[in-house]
Amino acid sequence: MAAAPRGSATRATAGTGAAATAAAPDVGNGAPAISVRGLSRNFGPVRALSDVSFDVPAGEITALLGENGAGKSTLLKILAGLQPPSDGTVTVFGEEVTSFSPSTMLDRYGVAIVPQELSLLPDRSVAENVLSGVEPGNRWFPSRRQMVERTRELLAGLDLDLDPAVPVRSLDLATQQLVVVARSIARGCRVLILDEPTAMLTPAEAERLFTLMDGLKAAGTTMLYVSHRMPEVFRLADRIEVLRDGSHVASWRGADTTPEEAVAAMVGRELGQFARRDARAADPGIPPALRVRELSGKRHSGVSFEVRPGEILGVAGLPDSGRVELLHNLFGGDRGTGGTVELLGEPYERRNPIASVERRLAFVPGERRAQGLLTTMSVGDNVGVLTAKTFSRLGLVRRGAFDRQAAEQARRLRVKTATMGQPITSLSGGNQQKAVLGRWLAIDPGVLILDEPTRGVDVGAKAEIYEQLFALAGKGLAILCSSSDLPELLTLTDRIAVMSEGRLVDVVDTAEATEESLMTLATGAAAPAA
Repeated sequence: MAAAPRGSATRATAGTGAAATAAAPDVGNGAPAISVRGLSRNFGPVRALSDVSFDVPAGEITALLGENGAGKSTLLKILAGLQPPSDGTVTVFGEEVTSFSPSTMLDRYGVAIVPQELSLLPDRSVAENVLSGVEPGNRWFPSRRQMVERTRELLAGLDLDLDPAVPVRSLDLATQQLVVVARSIARGCRVLILDEPTAMLTPAEAERLFTLMDGLKAAGTTMLYVSHRMPEVFRLADRIEVLRDGSHVASWRGADTTPEEAVAAMVGRELGQFARRDARAADPGIPPALRVRELSGKRHSGVSFEVRPGEILGVAGLPDSGRVELLHNLFGGDRGTGGTVELLGEPYERRNPIASVERRLAFVPGERRAQGLLTTMSVGDNVGVLTAKTFSRLGLVRRGAFDRQAAEQARRLRVKTATMGQPITSLSGGNQQKAVLGRWLAIDPGVLILDEPTRGVDVGAKAEIYEQLFALAGKGLAILCSSSDLPELLTLTDRIAVMSEGRLVDVVDTAEATEESLMTLATGAAAPAA
């Protein structure tokens, strides 16, 4: 794949002008692409970064690792110009950054970020998004024809077969990410930061991104890559840098370390393979906590299974298999079209979220930010919201009792927060997920449904969540867990129900399952069980 070379040629092609080219740092001076020295960032009494120093070599892919809360997000925000450091310096190709803003970091220094939350204009075309801010023609009347032609040339240089005229809204998430990358290149990006870019992608979509990254690297683009997924880190990274508790603790060439060593540096201790504790089959003599018969709804039809107390039943399937829609149907978020559900021994016919809470059916959704978090509320209110009625009298909440209950629940789940009153959005992804889980456990559920329980969660938080789920199952809670991460299902569950094209094709004992056998069922390569 041949992308335009970095430097003035790219900026001239993008239409940023000679002035921008002349002002850009010299990429051929032998200096690191990015060098941070003594970097610190304080938020009141909280020190998010402390004296961090390391280099990002030019023309390479550097992986930045660390648990949620290690300081990665704070560092990325500084490098993207979203906030200045409290102390320390950042240099880009040997030139010290003196003004931090997204436009300055991109236009002056060529540093761009592909964030987890993509910032695109969904109703505009690919061309309008790619060339946003560098449109050809008059500023007030850009040339549509030139925009399409220039975008087509840029996409071809990136080996992306994509129609510049289609609206971004019509594209899948993986392709939208590629549009953000193309937009960065169009603006003269020389250093590309990617923050958890594969968190929402299928393996095939992720591989498509990796191919693009390989091409960009070959063309001279420097990349700083953040991910919790060790296989892709060791597939891509020339260099690995590790943060822990706001400090820089380790640095290696990718070929000189192992995933186990990197994980140990991240968490500050050896962390072995996740193993199911006291795994056992549910007692068939105990009535099911959840019985589903011929359930149908959006993207699923005729699904039947049971989950018994003390059992963790997994749900596997490709993104279009209907497994996520099945969970929403069970909880009452989506309207079903047929079938029956029996919850804790009683028929559950008119399902809706309020009734599910009252009947102790808990649901931790996969889209944490969009569906799980109350983003304008505090940590304490997020944890305690479902039990507020317990502490209410005449419409007024007894805040003291409410806050104590929420704080205790957060303590049990080991949610790391300075205070229960700080915004939930200020927490790391792993602590946000534990807070959402704590909210649902506060209703003392009889059945717990989880979708992607550790998406965007680091290995340390993942271990804590697994430990909680094992303990809950050990106390007799029935758990239904859907995940696109097959190793996770093979670790967590007793049995796995496999969905394909809206149908449940088989339910297999986890002890007898492999990633290959599950994928064979999920892709329809195997005949459904009789």
